[in-house]
Amino acid sequence: MLPDKQLKAYNAFYDSARYNDILEPKTTLMIHLASAMDVGCYP
Repeated sequence: MLPDKQLKAYNAFYDSARYNDILEPKTTLMIHLASAMDVGCYP
């Protein structure tokens, strides 16, 4: 598990990428997959 400070930063990044009106859905999905893989969660 991530330390609290890193977890908060990760969640802020993830939420900003997920809840946006600028990025295309495909780009948002790729960001989700990459960020999940970055913390060791593979699909």
